[in-house]
Amino acid sequence: MTTMARTARLSARVGFEETKAAYSWRTWLFGWMVRVAAQILFFTAIGLLIESDDLVAFAFIGNICAMTAISTLAAGPDTAWERSLGTLPLLVAAPGSMLPVFAGRCAFHVVQGVGEGLVVFAALSSFISIPEQWWWMPVALVVIALGSYGLGIALAAFSIRRPRMGNLVFNFVFFLMVAIGGVNVSTEVFPGWVQAIAGFLPLHHGLLGVRLLLESGWSGEVASQLAGELAIGAAWLAMGMVGFKVFVERSRRDGTIDLEE
Repeated sequence: MTTMARTARLSARVGFEETKAAYSWRTWLFGWMVRVAAQILFFTAIGLLIESDDLVAFAFIGNICAMTAISTLAAGPDTAWERSLGTLPLLVAAPGSMLPVFAGRCAFHVVQGVGEGLVVFAALSSFISIPEQWWWMPVALVVIALGSYGLGIALAAFSIRRPRMGNLVFNFVFFLMVAIGGVNVSTEVFPGWVQAIAGFLPLHHGLLGVRLLLESGWSGEVASQLAGELAIGAAWLAMGMVGFKVFVERSRRDGTIDLEE
């Protein structure tokens, strides 16, 4: 096993242990998962109020994908907290790349997001008409999780300069994605400039691909949308790593890497 692979594996173990310390199975199941299910049911119920089966299914799938995205987007504040915890100087001093450390430490968010999305989908799908191609759901959620993960790392590169702003930035971006990304209403109802912003954020292309995939199965258009989701996530990830590099080099020069500015 290469050094980078071993570093990523050990970092992933750290991320798993942190999550396990934050939740017991009781608090996860009866706290977090109940909250997630309630939010999904709340928006889905809007379709019931206006007696629209199409809107029920639209909001149901959209909010399950959004809940998957929020888990992986949490890679942002988790990574930025390295500075507040005092571990960032040690990572910078280590003779290796920080990429496997950050990537591994937050990898469990991807597993968590996909797992939670599938659990809620299985638990609540009996209340609506299940899409004919429902078995594609795991693939769809993995793609959305990876796209949002890239954005999370980019947000970390921004908020690591002001760690206390990490949660504020994270929540703003997430709710922006939900508002304009096609979760509860189609992006076609927005002006062109809003649709353009949505196109540069994860979740939008992923949701378009997911809806097509669940309706009619695999096609060239589905592949294009899901590939677009992965490409956007990769672009955000690259920007995040550049941001980390700039931050580290500047902080080394002025000696502030271990201080909150």
